[in-house]
Amino acid sequence: MKRQSGYRSEQLRTLSGGFARRVAVGLIAWTVLFAVWLAAVDAFIAPRAADAISSACPWRSVSAEEAGLEDTVWFEGSLERTRITMISCYAAMLTEDRTLYGEASADARGVADALAAGRGEAAGADGAVESDAAAAVSGNSADEEIALQDSTAAADGAESDGMGFNSGATHEFRSSSSSDDAIVTEALESLDESAENALFEEACSALETSPSAVRVESPWSQEQSRQMWNEIYYADGHMEYRDLQVYDFVRSLRLPAAMLVYLAGASVVVGFALSWLTRCFGSLFDAMEALFSKRSDGPELPRELAPTARALADLRRARDDAEQAALAAEQRKNELVAYLAHDIRTPLTSIVGYLTLLAEAPDMPETQRARYAQVALDRSYRLEAMMEEFFEITRYNLSSIPIERQHFDAALLCRQVADEFYPSAQVRSIDIEVRTEEPLECFADAEKVSRVLNNLLKNAVAYADGESTVVVSARREEALASDADGNRDAKSAALVVEVENQGREISPEHLQAIFEKFYREDGARSTQGGGAGLGLAIAREIARAHGGELTARSVEGRTTFTLRIPA
Repeated sequence: MKRQSGYRSEQLRTLSGGFARRVAVGLIAWTVLFAVWLAAVDAFIAPRAADAISSACPWRSVSAEEAGLEDTVWFEGSLERTRITMISCYAAMLTEDRTLYGEASADARGVADALAAGRGEAAGADGAVESDAAAAVSGNSADEEIALQDSTAAADGAESDGMGFNSGATHEFRSSSSSDDAIVTEALESLDESAENALFEEACSALETSPSAVRVESPWSQEQSRQMWNEIYYADGHMEYRDLQVYDFVRSLRLPAAMLVYLAGASVVVGFALSWLTRCFGSLFDAMEALFSKRSDGPELPRELAPTARALADLRRARDDAEQAALAAEQRKNELVAYLAHDIRTPLTSIVGYLTLLAEAPDMPETQRARYAQVALDRSYRLEAMMEEFFEITRYNLSSIPIERQHFDAALLCRQVADEFYPSAQVRSIDIEVRTEEPLECFADAEKVSRVLNNLLKNAVAYADGESTVVVSARREEALASDADGNRDAKSAALVVEVENQGREISPEHLQAIFEKFYREDGARSTQGGGAGLGLAIAREIARAHGGELTARSVEGRTTFTLRIPA
């Protein structure tokens, strides 16, 4: 049982470790693959999908009256900054292009002159004053040249106004710096609002655009605008927007979708690990079926089921051993029946024959009549003993041996049993010596102990060498025994009886089997001495019923049977 439990624990550890290892390796591999796949989706698929979804969201235009931005503080401030930037760019162009300068309005030339003068003062402060304003502007290496490209939405809006603005036009000009804007702002202070508006429109015309296509900075951050609306504000007060709720909804599904894909892959990994367990159990069931069906072509178990394979091998060996033992016992029993049938027929034939002679010869001499009658009586006793053996077999197979304890003198019992075998021992010149202390008080079943001694002495006399001595010894042994609390202070007594003879040595293999039912070492049954092979088996059961044991040893022809029972 302990060995099977060890197999079970080892197998559980192996299977759980294999399952965990496969799940861990699979999850790591799937995580790496998922990360690569996710990066590829973000790099190649997501932008295209976003563009496709965004393009499906149309732009809507809102007029200046509908937008109502005229009195909005942030719009007025942003519009003012946009105007100043546009006028600054226009003034910078005028300082560089004298032809364009000659065609500009007086207000525009005044702002350009102010810008050129302001730039010249700044250069003079650095020790690099230029006499000509245009040369000062052209020599300003701090100016940064940039390109503005109008958005498609702005161009579409311009076209809707019938201005024929080219959406693909690119305008190159020098961007205004903060110092330029400050100069222009100071120059515009002398102009009224209508003149400033006219100058802004002139600047838009010179830059090949219109107020309806000039964007005004949004008050919202880029992220806020993307989350709520895509909004574009223009200098003429109108706006354009598109509703991205569908895009945002689809975008919000990215994380749940990624989690579902990852969990689906993890489920596949766990499924593969479970399928491995299923295959292992399938192989195990096939092996068990082969074991119970006694087939030798069972499946080869995988390496992870090595503990189970060893356990099944042990079970197979135990099954084969049990089958061999059962077959051997059945064979011995069949032999017993055949031998007993033969032995019963022999004395019965003798009895019938001698009784027939007595019946047919009434005038037979008295001496001969007495001899025939004695032979018939002896054969009857022999037949009765065999019938008792049959009854003993029945009792042995149907129930355990009952024990009825009583106080008796074990020394006297040994002498009485020895006296019964003196006649048969004298025939072979065998002496029986009893060595025991007087008296030897014992508390056991006297009748059952007597039977054990009878069987032991019968075998000892039968197998002892001629003119040898059979020794029967009995003694009482005191020993310490553990009490209920595990303390070894309780004394216990045991009766030890040994029967020893000198004769044929019993091999170690036969010593393991002599206490089995229907066993005989020589494998033969004689008419005079054949038995059922139950004597030693019953003797051992009697010893065990007392809580003791019957053992045997045979060394150099000296065979000793030892009975030890509680006294």
